Amino acid sequence: MTRRSTPRIPVRSPARTPDRRPSREAPKPLAAGLRPYETFEATFLGHPEGAGGFLRILGAPKGPRMDLLVDWRDAHGAIHGDRVVAEVNGEGWDGRLKARVLEIKGRGDVPLPGTLQKQPWGWRVVPLEPRLAQIISVPPTDLAEDGELVSVRLDADPEAKQLRGTVVARLGKKTDLKIENRLTAALFNLRTEFADAVMRELAPFPTAIPTEWIQGREDLRETLTCTVDPPTAKDFDDAISLEILPKSEGGGWLLGVHIADVSHYVAEGGPLDEEARLRGTSVYFPDEAIPMIPERLSGDLCSLREGVDRLTMTAWMTISPELEVMETRLSESVIRSAKRLTYDEVKEACIDLSKRKRAELGEPLCALLDEALVLSRQLTQIRLGRGAMNLDTEEAEFIFDEEGRPIDARRYPRHDAHRMIEEFMLLANETVARFFTRKKIPSIYRIHDEPDALKLEIFAEVARTFGLLKPKEAPTPEHLNVMLDKIRGGPLEAMINTLLLRSLKKAEYNVDNIGHSGLALQDYLHFTSPIRRYPDLIVHRLLRKVLRGQKLPEGLHSQLAVLAKGASDCEQKATEAERENDKWKACLLMKARIGQRFKGRIQGFSAKVMFVTLESPFVEVGVPLAALGGNFWVDEHRTKATGQRGMVVLTIGDAVEVEITTVDEDLRRISAWVTEAKAQDAHGKVLQFVPTLAAPAVLREGDLEKPRRGGKTRSDEPRPRRETASKQRPPKKARATAGKTREASPKPPKGSVRGTGKRKGR
Repeated sequence: MTRRSTPRIPVRSPARTPDRRPSREAPKPLAAGLRPYETFEATFLGHPEGAGGFLRILGAPKGPRMDLLVDWRDAHGAIHGDRVVAEVNGEGWDGRLKARVLEIKGRGDVPLPGTLQKQPWGWRVVPLEPRLAQIISVPPTDLAEDGELVSVRLDADPEAKQLRGTVVARLGKKTDLKIENRLTAALFNLRTEFADAVMRELAPFPTAIPTEWIQGREDLRETLTCTVDPPTAKDFDDAISLEILPKSEGGGWLLGVHIADVSHYVAEGGPLDEEARLRGTSVYFPDEAIPMIPERLSGDLCSLREGVDRLTMTAWMTISPELEVMETRLSESVIRSAKRLTYDEVKEACIDLSKRKRAELGEPLCALLDEALVLSRQLTQIRLGRGAMNLDTEEAEFIFDEEGRPIDARRYPRHDAHRMIEEFMLLANETVARFFTRKKIPSIYRIHDEPDALKLEIFAEVARTFGLLKPKEAPTPEHLNVMLDKIRGGPLEAMINTLLLRSLKKAEYNVDNIGHSGLALQDYLHFTSPIRRYPDLIVHRLLRKVLRGQKLPEGLHSQLAVLAKGASDCEQKATEAERENDKWKACLLMKARIGQRFKGRIQGFSAKVMFVTLESPFVEVGVPLAALGGNFWVDEHRTKATGQRGMVVLTIGDAVEVEITTVDEDLRRISAWVTEAKAQDAHGKVLQFVPTLAAPAVLREGDLEKPRRGGKTRSDEPRPRRETASKQRPPKKARATAGKTREASPKPPKGSVRGTGKRKGR
């Protein structure tokens, strides 16, 4: 293959200059820019345990302190989802803006899931949405029976005294397998069915690629390529090839990243394109996926299946022995993947060096993978050396039985095979982004703004208290990466990762390229997953026009800005739906384990709850602070809870043992109480804390609210010293534990403390 003469592009990003980039000054929150008594349109968001709620200004992004508070007296009959006109009427005790509803313009038009119930006076639907407390009256329906789950659309009249609606679909019974997936999709208004017009557009596509489609493309069917994905993956949208360049030509590697050419099938402006735009992304539940494009494309025609010709867009990168990208070239191509591999197969063959697996894959493919691992590890070092964050987050992987019921949850294993593919995809994304930047052509970039300096300094203060940063060390990426390597796999990893994530801003799509601070790159976009992400599809479409010399449309920048905003919103909604479904799966897993005890570590705190991640199964449970006894309160950084008049301190990362008390599937929460915990006293000395249950160990919806940033919550203040115990009796096992404690000490405190040293003789 001949190399084109192109400028050298170093892997390390050049210094950023002000004239090439928009200002990085953080914009003031939209809510903060409102003046007293200024009117605005918003969506009313109900509170799960009251008549008040919040107002989200139309068009405003989600974020801390962006929603305005509404007292129950100022809601004026508004319910969750209503479109309202409101005005600012003051500030809360923490400086947060408050508002009152002036007019209800209409009900939300999104169908809501709920339980259909037959009453003597007629039919009603009890919504599953906890923020909608009202019961919905509905006319008789033939779509569902009493007790079944349905989707109901509210009547548009906001003046009606009784909330009414119409059943529009049956979702199933509570006992149905995977009913939680359908309910999650309904709660977040995810599109699950494809319209007839979309399927009609797919019908003419041939199963095999016609010869005329290949003309003009780079033919790579004889080039050794392979895909590497999870074992459960059905859509394969990226393949790799790697060639070691001869030393006579300077040495190095020729890396090829070949991405499924979805844009060839999805015509701009057609029904399929419109459906993909509205979905924005595929949504992945642990046992099911809601694809962005129909299965015939995502799992067949566009998927880079083994031994089948497929259309692709290829990014070629010539990498020198010093790991500099010397040349890049982008092309339309056609490939034939030699092998469909999983991450574990790559690990078995090339990391564990299994002779049986290497013989099965063959020497040419093993040689490719061996060299790919060597190159990717060096690229990782280069990436970290330029200041990219090396923050690994833990994900849960659910295990299901033959009938599809969750039976276990474990940490998703990650190793060098995962990182190999990630490094190559990062490099391909950067290469395409640089292509658009050099040519000054608008595109949809993936941006990540610089962290908030104040939040980062607060994080640094906490890290210094644990000795992870020196007193004069600034929280630079280099120092942070050294710190993350030091704590990886240790008890402090959960706490530090949680706090660091809070100090970072979210990545998003934007047509204005301000760079990606997390990757320490000036130019970055998403190019490698057009099957499951709409922005990648747009990038492919633009790239094809540029490669073919076609004229770009007028007003491209503004068009892409609208698409980028929609894609970011869809991504946020999909992320929330996936998290909610994970919670649902955890409830299904743990409902048969009530009363059992598990070991875990403290993961975080809210104003009233301590969150504990269990070691096995790998799920999160909530422990109400009131159940600890001793009047515990949480510090302003949400890193520790202090009780027993300051004599017991529980910190993120501390080991605990909990007993599961309740599982609420409807609200997706698992409650527990602590039976024993490793804590510290006021002087930092380690002790074993055995609480006595002072309040019911059952979470309420309001308990789960996170403390508002920028000011203390009421629970941040020290509690009065006088302690009052609940009259409710603790569970049987708690009483047994408390009894044993009383035998050891005639007059125990409310929460007994057992030291780790030897007991002194009486």
